[in-house]
Amino acid sequence: MTKKQFLQAFIFILFFILNLFLTNKIFATTLTLNPSKDSVGIGEQFYVDLMLNPENKSINAISGDISFSNNISFLRAENGKSMVNLWVEQPKLDVNTVSFAGVISNGFDGVIDPFNQSQKLPGLITRLVFEAGEKSGQVNFSTSTFSLNLNDGLGTEIKAPSTSSFVKIGNFVNKIIYENKTGGVPELEAYVTRDINIFNNKYTLVFKATDKETGVKSVMIKEGRRDWKEIENPYLLEDQSRHSTIMLEATNFKGESIVIKIDKIPYDWKSLIQISIIVIIIITSFILIFKKIYAHKK
Repeated sequence: MTKKQFLQAFIFILFFILNLFLTNKIFATTLTLNPSKDSVGIGEQFYVDLMLNPENKSINAISGDISFSNNISFLRAENGKSMVNLWVEQPKLDVNTVSFAGVISNGFDGVIDPFNQSQKLPGLITRLVFEAGEKSGQVNFSTSTFSLNLNDGLGTEIKAPSTSSFVKIGNFVNKIIYENKTGGVPELEAYVTRDINIFNNKYTLVFKATDKETGVKSVMIKEGRRDWKEIENPYLLEDQSRHSTIMLEATNFKGESIVIKIDKIPYDWKSLIQISIIVIIIITSFILIFKKIYAHKK
């Protein structure tokens, strides 16, 4: 081997090692797509779990999307058992892609294995429920390169490489409906606040709606005599006087719901009476002055 060939080989090996090292640094976590079944029948419902393995890292934010091929219908996302507890963007369908972004408070570094407490297992990010179409064949699922942030006080961004999986639709009809049979009413907490960084210091409703089994389908609000309407978190109140009672309802994917009430701010009658007396005095004074001027002119 000549000196030139040796140098070229050395540079190639060095580049390969550096590339491997940098790749491991960039892709510090892994994602997997786990279907509930490898094969389903025509019309059968099934789900695909997106699992996150932090690989000894603590993750507090995640965003990306999951794509799937034709011949299935996306029904819903179930997030009751998700590691994510604050959704910046709820899982939403756009053509054949479900996108989302969420925050994991205090970070997630894995689920402790009950049989080996020194080991940590992947955690669920979201469960996507589908229904097989009318044709047999293979349905492919794949993720984008997910963006994640470390729970290191700096929000350092890392990447999780794309992953894929598939489900086969057999040439037989199997009208099985997937339903999470456990569960109960959702949990709902809410409060009204004012913050200079949120809606310019206007009254804002902040809520936390969770359901450990099926996930929360919707949150509705009713302010005073106004109609019920669906809202997202945080929500700018229509009644900025805060003299309307607020009713809040969270409903899960089984149709079970919970309603809570936030009382209105009562009128300060003492201040109102004082203001009314001052207004009456001012109006009376104007009337007396006007009468005096009118009588003087006569």
